[in-house]
Amino acid sequence: MPELPPLPGREEYWNIGYPLLGALVYLMVLVTLGAIIYGYYKRYQIWRLGKPMPDLGDWDSRILRSIMPLGIDLIGHRRFLRKRELYPGIMHFCFLWGAIVLFIATSLGMAESNWHKFVAPAARFEFPTSYIRVYTSPIWDLGGVMMVVAMGMAVFRRYVLRPPRLNTLMEDNWFLGLISALVLTGFLVEGLRIASTSPEAPWAEPVGYLFALLYQAIGLTASGSEVFHFGREGAAGNPGAVEWAHFALYWTHIGIWASILLYGALRFTKLSHIFVSPVNAFLRSDRPLGALRPMGNLEEMMDQGKALGAKDITDLTWKQLLDFDSCTNCGRCQDQCPAYASGKPLSPRKIVQDLRAYSAIRGPQILAAQRSGEAPSEPAPLMVDFANREAAWSCLTCRACMEACPVFIEHIDSIVDLRRYMTMEEQDVPRTAMTALESMQQRGHPWRGTVFSRTDWANGLDIPLMSEVQDPNQVEVLFWVGCTSALEQRGQAVPRALAALMRAAGVKFAILGPEETCTGDPARRMGHEFLFQTLAEQNIGTFNRYGVKRIVTTCPHCFNSIGNEYPQFGGKYEVIHATQFIAELVEQGRLKPLKTINATISYHDSCYLGRHNRIFDEPRQIIKAIPGLQLIEMEPRRERGFCCGAGGGRIFMEESGVKVNHLRTDHFLKTDAQVVGLSCPFCLQMFTEGIGAKGVTEQKQAKDILEILAESVGVGEATSPGA
Repeated sequence: MPELPPLPGREEYWNIGYPLLGALVYLMVLVTLGAIIYGYYKRYQIWRLGKPMPDLGDWDSRILRSIMPLGIDLIGHRRFLRKRELYPGIMHFCFLWGAIVLFIATSLGMAESNWHKFVAPAARFEFPTSYIRVYTSPIWDLGGVMMVVAMGMAVFRRYVLRPPRLNTLMEDNWFLGLISALVLTGFLVEGLRIASTSPEAPWAEPVGYLFALLYQAIGLTASGSEVFHFGREGAAGNPGAVEWAHFALYWTHIGIWASILLYGALRFTKLSHIFVSPVNAFLRSDRPLGALRPMGNLEEMMDQGKALGAKDITDLTWKQLLDFDSCTNCGRCQDQCPAYASGKPLSPRKIVQDLRAYSAIRGPQILAAQRSGEAPSEPAPLMVDFANREAAWSCLTCRACMEACPVFIEHIDSIVDLRRYMTMEEQDVPRTAMTALESMQQRGHPWRGTVFSRTDWANGLDIPLMSEVQDPNQVEVLFWVGCTSALEQRGQAVPRALAALMRAAGVKFAILGPEETCTGDPARRMGHEFLFQTLAEQNIGTFNRYGVKRIVTTCPHCFNSIGNEYPQFGGKYEVIHATQFIAELVEQGRLKPLKTINATISYHDSCYLGRHNRIFDEPRQIIKAIPGLQLIEMEPRRERGFCCGAGGGRIFMEESGVKVNHLRTDHFLKTDAQVVGLSCPFCLQMFTEGIGAKGVTEQKQAKDILEILAESVGVGEATSPGA
């Protein structure tokens, strides 16, 4: 069979003793691949100890919702390449794409050379990419350059800039050194090959050519023969210094590569995220962003002797265990956490890393017990103690950590599961939080000590109750007032403003009044799932009795619970936040802001309206529709907004040290705006207290934007902001 002309460009496996010694490359690939499979199988056994993941969704929706994170976030690095994260974002982008390019180059080179030797003589055509391999070679060098840039930036950042969030471990130093050595030896090997073979197109491998010129300058000599004795048939002459150096460095390069992968697979180190993170993103929850995972039938769980909440790793889902192994310890979640920023013991990064360490210790113990046919021993210490109880209670469930996480870890689920165990199994709850829970159980609201009833806010407004409406079908929307707006004095102005606006627009609405009870949001976030389910089922029964279809509320927490979590219990309704509803009425011309409000305002994005439910624009549309009102944006904002400090039930817990709402108030004060505009009764409380604590009540105000709109429309009761 006639031989085909040699492949254009570089000669694969040159000078390494092909095919005898070259076969070792394939053997090392197989051994490494086997080790990786074995390492991941061992970890997979631990993941399988978790409970089923109930909210993955079907395959079609899973694929569709993964297109953006896999394409834009993981590959395009959207979550990395942000203004405040540009340096590490560029570094990681170069590392990822450099590694991808080099992997493709190596794989294609292997495919092209083996096809040329074993397939092409019979098929009479080359591997498709063989025809352009000279022209694609510069791309492969570019991949190496990107890796060099990434390594240089990593060294400078880790040892010179040294950001506080970066934990430098000994293992990190080893990996950084090994990867740097891998890239460097790759270029050294390429340069030695070029120095000895004198290719016709040195521009195809520009970096290697520069190294070849360096070798020539320092006097390294080649044998001058076109073929060498390292396994080559018909070799002529003896190898020179270049060939010997090439031979030694090539196998050093391969050894480093295999060592990195073997160690990473067998020890399941930080490098594992290269494989685990895309899987974690693909398998993330199909729930609405603001919804917590339901626990199921609690009475059945108790009858079966199952723990309520997370006592052991077997009480978590397998996806939560996968979350822990996906964490790269990068600290982005910690940087965005308002609890951490205020000096609380919570670091989302640390709690995930602690849970990862716990699963690595506890998993083999449970597996060993299963293999011996014995019941697993009681966990010691308990998972919640290993992770830190106070840290779990410090969480605001604001979702800032999840928004920042580049690998889509769902921190809140695991933290709330720890709270569920402490609350329902141990009754280990902060004192003031327990008071709120008892009040919800006994009175249907968390505000023990309030002197107001559910309808006092509506005195003089003649607002109909659903129980008094002859035909509930004539009611366009049910106005869900919420506990804080009804029972907290400062908050009562907001439902009055909304009621006035809806009347001005001709909207037919009614309230439940005494039949309204807490949605259960604080109870669920504080871990009392049983109380949440009780309240949810009670409210769903009330809604269904009146045939409620549309609900409007001013409270983002009520909005989130009824809209995103009540469907878990069969309660499906069209739930609209007041800012959405009113913005639409303004756009339709049913509400016309006419009075000029000469003031500057900075809008605060409520976590449960913004990050959890992606409602950012409607409140700003309302502000922009009010004549004279000038919007000055506060930083951070929108998806990166900073919590007011009330979420996760924290509004009902004592706070020592620096208060989160004081930090957020400082953000507002930096804008020099006269008014902080709000769309949440919790935020209204927190900013009112924060402004008072800062001693600027004469110059600054906290107002719900509906109050300001009502005044501009001519139906409000408040004085002009900043007056």
